[in-house]
Amino acid sequence: MDVKFLNGFIYENNQTEKVLEELGMHHIKQHKGGKYYTCGIPGGDNNSSTIIYNNERLNVVAYTRDIIDTFGNSDIISLTCYIHKCYFSNAIKILCDIVGLDYYASPDDELPDSIKWTKQLLAMNSNIENDEPEILEPINENILSYYKQKPISQWIQTEDICNKVQKEFEIGFDLQTERITIPIRDEMGNLVGVKGRLYLQEPTEFLPKYVYLERCPKTQILFGLHHAYESIKRKKAVIVCESEKGVMQLWSKDIKNAVSIGGHTFSKTQIEKISRLNCRVIVAFDKDISEKEVLKECDKFMHCINVYYIMDKDGLLGEKESPMDNGDKFKILFENNIYPYVKG
Repeated sequence: MDVKFLNGFIYENNQTEKVLEELGMHHIKQHKGGKYYTCGIPGGDNNSSTIIYNNERLNVVAYTRDIIDTFGNSDIISLTCYIHKCYFSNAIKILCDIVGLDYYASPDDELPDSIKWTKQLLAMNSNIENDEPEILEPINENILSYYKQKPISQWIQTEDICNKVQKEFEIGFDLQTERITIPIRDEMGNLVGVKGRLYLQEPTEFLPKYVYLERCPKTQILFGLHHAYESIKRKKAVIVCESEKGVMQLWSKDIKNAVSIGGHTFSKTQIEKISRLNCRVIVAFDKDISEKEVLKECDKFMHCINVYYIMDKDGLLGEKESPMDNGDKFKILFENNIYPYVKG
């Protein structure tokens, strides 16, 4: 669900006061014909500690609480995060439930048919780039029953991913394609895809190492976040890996504040989701990604001041080795080879 669309929907449909009531705000009062509201935070004794401007952005000013997010914003979503002590995606889901929207629906679902038709015509014009993302939506949990659910002994031996962690991440095997199966869940914990990794064969031009056995918009996913969120908040840091395997390798070393972006290029959605964690960001890409490429990706974190990256400047790793592949090497890199990103 798009943040701008959600805030605009609440405002346009005159549901601001209803939302405040459902959030447990008290002593809600309208001012200047409903242009803004004053109210108190649940459990707070100041009846007018918070101002909510009734506009398309639903800006919030809280005089007795710090609810500003990493982007410097403070809106109804930030307020919901503060009250429910939850991640911003969960806050959006809470607000969607209050105003009767489907969290997984595209904003286009609310558009008139005439506008939808116009957008379809524009998309058919090859001169106009269609940059709208795929829709993230849950898929049936029963899909996992098609695969043999079992830890992969090869991963225990060669990848150092223990039995317990493989069970935690529901690792299995697809007999038809002979691939290890990695269920992909969003930050709400809902199943949104299944990724398949070659088991014994070597990848070729016609046989990629990874394929999606169940399609998933990977640019909208931070793999492992629903598992890692509490650890991230506790440690005030998130380690960002390229692969799902890297996350599981760290978990096997009892390092649980890690997520994966499924590659070495951040999407706009992934940047926003990471930034909304309000913590230190540590980029841990594979050895074959140059420092120049890493810095280019770090550039995308315009609103984060605490961005760091791991770079093997001492030749510790093999040519295509990941920092997560070897526990001893990771410890050395984490202690000696973390560098602050300085913009510009």
